[in-house]
Amino acid sequence: MPLLLAADIGGTKSELAIVDLLQTPDTAPLLYKRYRNSDFPDFQTILDDFLNGSPAPEYGCLGVAAAIRNDTVKLTNLDWILEREKLQTSFGIKQLWLINDLTAVCSSVPLLGEDARFTIQRGQPTASGVQAVIAPGTGLGEGFLIRQGDCFFPQGSEGGHCDFAPLNREQEELLLFMQQKQKPVSYELLCSGLGIPNIFDFFSGSDIARDEARYSFIAESKDRTPPIVEGAHASPPCPLCAKTVAVFLEILGAEAGNLALKTYATGGLFIGGGILPRIANRISFTPFVANFRRKEKMEELMESIPIHVIMKKDAALLGSISYGHQQYHKM
Repeated sequence: MPLLLAADIGGTKSELAIVDLLQTPDTAPLLYKRYRNSDFPDFQTILDDFLNGSPAPEYGCLGVAAAIRNDTVKLTNLDWILEREKLQTSFGIKQLWLINDLTAVCSSVPLLGEDARFTIQRGQPTASGVQAVIAPGTGLGEGFLIRQGDCFFPQGSEGGHCDFAPLNREQEELLLFMQQKQKPVSYELLCSGLGIPNIFDFFSGSDIARDEARYSFIAESKDRTPPIVEGAHASPPCPLCAKTVAVFLEILGAEAGNLALKTYATGGLFIGGGILPRIANRISFTPFVANFRRKEKMEELMESIPIHVIMKKDAALLGSISYGHQQYHKM
């Protein structure tokens, strides 16, 4: 029985699984475990723990939050380095594929049923159209999927690091604020778990009302993004948090529209990452959709592109399994 080690290695957590390559990619794993990366010095230590006493996989496919250029990979938002040959030798893996984490998420799209999607714009999808993915999590991932019959080509990118372009005077002031802290200013610095606190800090200097108890709690939190997002949808909501999340959605919607235009994503735009699936049922996507559609002469096209939130928590892991499965059956 050929076994595949699959993983989703992000800036915050890692999910690992072992699957039977003779089963379909969406078959339940033989073994699964989730790790918090901050508890470990490197990925090798996680892999030692995961494979201890488990069946030995001959193949591996690791989705990594990093630019994949060669056999040595440094994570973008974590001080970890993965070396393909070293991992193969240390763990007895015959063939190991390293892929970008957004390549992995894109690989999962064909396997997502209706119950794994939250639709915010139905549109009119074309059957063979390109499907794009934008994923605000620890960072901002972007990618696309080209499908031809039973074959598909998933491709992650580093589009989240493109220069931020403000939409209005308020966002121009936000850009100036960010440029005092860092240059250049990318979309990732505003559309991610890294970015939401930056928007919050910008509006903290304004006259927008705030819940003082919540403000103090946010200030003391190690990761400020979750309490800011929760504050936006508390009862009653914190106005400062609500404004932060609304502007986050405006900027994210604009960049999602940019991605959809550049890839001609008539098959749909999918929103991944760990932020929006948690609150998709509780928020208004109006700021997102309005700025997604606001594309000069292309508004009619943008209204035709379906938009879905990926609700499956382990979509990137499923995509790593699917990618490894496809590569194995090509051999």
